[in-house]
Amino acid sequence: MKRMKMGAVLVGAMILSLLSGCGKSDNADVVKEMQKQYNKYVTLDESAYKGLTYTETHTEVTEDTINSDISNLLSQYASQTDVTDRAATWGDAVNIDYVGSVDGKEFNGGSTQGAGTQITLGSSGYIDNFDEQIVGHTPGDAFDVVVTFPDDYGVDDLNGKEATFKTTLNYIVETTTPTYTDAFVASNTDYKTTDEYETAMRKKHEEEYKESDLNTDKQNLLQQVIDAATITQYPEEEIKQRVQEVTDSMTETAQANGIDLETYLSHYGYTSDTFQAEVKSSVESYIREKMVISKISEEQNITVSEKEKEAKVQDLLGQTGLSDVDTLNKQYGYKDEDYYFMVLEDKIIDFIYTNAVAASATDATADEASPASAATPDAE
Repeated sequence: MKRMKMGAVLVGAMILSLLSGCGKSDNADVVKEMQKQYNKYVTLDESAYKGLTYTETHTEVTEDTINSDISNLLSQYASQTDVTDRAATWGDAVNIDYVGSVDGKEFNGGSTQGAGTQITLGSSGYIDNFDEQIVGHTPGDAFDVVVTFPDDYGVDDLNGKEATFKTTLNYIVETTTPTYTDAFVASNTDYKTTDEYETAMRKKHEEEYKESDLNTDKQNLLQQVIDAATITQYPEEEIKQRVQEVTDSMTETAQANGIDLETYLSHYGYTSDTFQAEVKSSVESYIREKMVISKISEEQNITVSEKEKEAKVQDLLGQTGLSDVDTLNKQYGYKDEDYYFMVLEDKIIDFIYTNAVAASATDATADEASPASAATPDAE
């Protein structure tokens, strides 16, 4: 009964996950074939990828981050009590059952089927005004909750319709959280005191942020290079094939859920046209990156060995927990070309990063403040 629209982020991730499986089978020299296919359409000066200047990303570990760690730790040891002797108030966690109907007819997905479900009043994610109508009721009460589905809810039979949910408030869930003390930390973690625990958490986050900041810097540099490249022609047939493969895969997913593609896409806020445009844009971005990577690899004589490709396969097997490459290929749609490209991309990104120059935050601030900088148009 929650609104089903998930937005472009999720569908974008789905699209990108499907792109990795597109490509031709392995041959004697995958990288050279890639260069032969793409490089004549790419113009890219060496100065566009060597000697770039960037400001290093630095993410601070804040007190909010540490407080979140503490809260998460305490919640693991919290206890819950079912309360039945008072009325529900805003912010309460409650267990309810309901059966929804429109024009007197029950609809799919509109019932808990007597299994009960827990929501927090005020943040359930349910249709507007649903939570408010539970406030004030006492466990054991049976009552109607009347709401109106949004016009763009995503299900034709429900869009804009008034619905009645015959609802029962089963109980209120009260949570008791332990007190954060040295004794609690010593009993439930590998640390002896709260200070020791917080120091360890801070160090852990610093290491995580250092890695993620490095990846951010590398990706930003790569994007600079991609933006600087001139592409005179895209492989239109490859783009069409990839778009069709993504569409076919989404169609199969929709059919597996018992609905047509249009309905399935509407759950994520797309129409067929906007989805096709999103897929085409993602495909073109992916291929543009691939073309740029290929161009630099030829100019700098960077290639990928069979041994490096196999190491990437083993790395992915470890990450996914799968035992063999056939299963990996089947589950993710990979082909040998994909593994070669993954290694090549990592090498090119490292090459760009190694040859870049990090500007200090002070330098960046000074540049932004200088009149000359302000008068200079952004470079394309």
